[in-house]
Amino acid sequence: MAGRGSPAALLGMWCGLAAGCGNGTPGAESSRAEAVVTGRVDSPGKPIDRGTVVFDPSNINRPGEPARTAPIGRDGTYRITTRIGEDRVAVAIPGRRVKDDAARVQQVFDVKAGQENVFQVTVP
Repeated sequence: MAGRGSPAALLGMWCGLAAGCGNGTPGAESSRAEAVVTGRVDSPGKPIDRGTVVFDPSNINRPGEPARTAPIGRDGTYRITTRIGEDRVAVAIPGRRVKDDAARVQQVFDVKAGQENVFQVTVP
């Protein structure tokens, strides 16, 4: 039958076209773009007035990406610049055991490009 390709060839061509179409923009998880995140760290009813906020943007597409850190101000606020996409967030507070902080405070925040990113962290 002239003019007809095999089903495997047609499927291969379709998959190639589907993969090649799109806007070419990398997903947030692999993007090198950055955004600012602001927020406040508190314990129920009062701000945490010392310590460090850690945003870790590393993932399977950015395995070597270093974590970003920012000091917590006396009023409990912080400001940090990190990669867009999902970041694992942790808080280190002087005088608290690291193991306890990691177990209680680590959360995930999806940092967005082109918008205000505010992330409030409550420490139990």
